[in-house]
Order: sequence, then C-alpha cells, then structure tokens
Amino acid sequence: MIRTILIDDEAPARDELRYLLTTNHSDVIDIIGEADNATAAISLITREKPALIFLDIHMRGLSGLELAQVIHDISPDSKIIFATAYDEYALKAFELQALDYVVKPIEDDRLAKAVQHVQKLVGDTGHTQSHGTGGAGNTAISNGAAANHAAANNATSVAATGSKSAPEAISVAGAKQNDANDQSIKPVIRTNKLAVDDGAHIMLIDIDSINYITGESGRLDVHTDTGKYGSNKTLTELQDRLKGTSLFRVHRSYIVNLNKVQEVIPWFKGTYWLRLPQQTAKGQELVDIPVSKAQVKLIKELLGIS
Repeated sequence: MIRTILIDDEAPARDELRYLLTTNHSDVIDIIGEADNATAAISLITREKPALIFLDIHMRGLSGLELAQVIHDISPDSKIIFATAYDEYALKAFELQALDYVVKPIEDDRLAKAVQHVQKLVGDTGHTQSHGTGGAGNTAISNGAAANHAAANNATSVAATGSKSAPEAISVAGAKQNDANDQSIKPVIRTNKLAVDDGAHIMLIDIDSINYITGESGRLDVHTDTGKYGSNKTLTELQDRLKGTSLFRVHRSYIVNLNKVQEVIPWFKGTYWLRLPQQTAKGQELVDIPVSKAQVKLIKELLGIS
C-alpha cells in the first residue's frame, strides 16, 4: 500500500479525491492523513514521511508550489502529484520535480493513470524504487495542461542540445536521475549526527543539540547546547546534509533549529528576528538572528504564526 496524504484547503475537493481513491484504488492507496493548510501539512509530513502527496496549488498562506519546495527538504523521498483547477502552472510544477499534474474536476481514468505512474516508482510497499522513469517527459497531463506538458518536453530537448532555456532545470534533473539509475543502488542510512570537520578533528554532533549555525567572513560555526564548533564546510553543504530536520536556512548567513526558537521579534518593513539560546563562557545567553525578507512567509508558516 502506498502511504498517501491529501493537502487541499477546500474540504469538498479533499472529499472528492478521497472518494475516488478509496472507491477505486483502495488496493493501492492508503490515505494516512489530510491537511487544509501549509502548517498542518508540514507537521503531518514531517511525522509520517508519506510516499505520496496529492497537493493543491491555490491555498491560503503558502501556495502548493511554495509548499512543494519545503516538502523536498523535510521529506525528500515523497512523491508529489499536483491536483488543481488551474493548468497554467504545469511547467512550474515539473520544474519542482512533480510526479504528475491532474486538473480538477478529476476524472477517474486520469487519476488511475497517475496512480499507476506512482505505483511503478514506489511499488505497493510505499518505498521509493529506481525504475529510470523520473523526469518531466514521462508524465501525462490531461485537458488544457497537455499543451504545457508538450512545451516541457520541447524545452527538455532544446536544453539537451546546449541551448539555454527557462525550463532547463527539467532536463538537468532528468539527466541526473538517469545517471543515478546507471549506478549501483546504495542503501541510504541517515543518522542523527552531523560531522563537523575543523581540519584537525572531526566531531560528531547530535543534530537535536544544534541551536544555530553561522557562516560569515569565511568562517562557519556550529552553536550547540554545549558550545561552539568550527567547521571547514559551507552553509550550503550543511543545508543539504540537514534536509529533513528542523534546521532551516533563514538567512544567507544563518541556519536555525526552529525547535530552539524561544521568541519571534517583529522588526521593520515586515522582517523578523528569531531569539535563540547561545552557550557562552558566561553560561547560556540569548542571541537574535535575522530572517531574510524572502524567508519570512515560509518561517511564519513553519512556526504557525498567522
């Protein structure tokens, strides 16, 4: 059974999709939860790590497209099928590596194709399998989205010849998937430790003990409950390693453990500061860390701030 979550801010839309899935695809789909907003969805996905997510695009707060970017961080193995009344977002959806894109009102034969598609990738067990079918070109779209899908396919072939185009990321993602499929499959084991290498020693730090990470003036420091550790890594490298945890990049110079935030301080022009504990020679103190304007909306959603 494929462990599935439905995300849509309209209850009738969730009811309709749930009815179609439970009536005609109950032998494959196991609906383990639903959410009507991004905050509830993030909490549910973080806890359940579903194999499949049906996601609406037009929602209050974070849009489905914005939420998809968060999902890639907190549950990178989850497959996303966008279910929306709008077909003009198909290209953007596939740039976000969506598995499929179905247009409301959803017809069951179209839904059946989407379910078959995900079944080929994750199997009946709900675990991701490697079949070499990743990439936008293998996903069908119904109704008005067909034209957008054709454009995505054309963009893929153009990008493959070296021409620069806006959807080039689609072909690059597909190429990376094919390269990965040519290699032997390796088991993925994710520990709760972060290796911090300062050039002389490699320390293994409990991720839950990290308060925040700073990267300024060519120096990177990991601040924990017990002290500060230097590292020769970059913030981007650590950001990739910390995907799926409660540590988020809130600013170009800071990664913050959102579970350690004690206070959110409104600032000028719609910006915010996050107040966290910091271990110093004098004991535990508090430090204020800025949130970049581009990340304010996301961080407010993650922290449940209206």
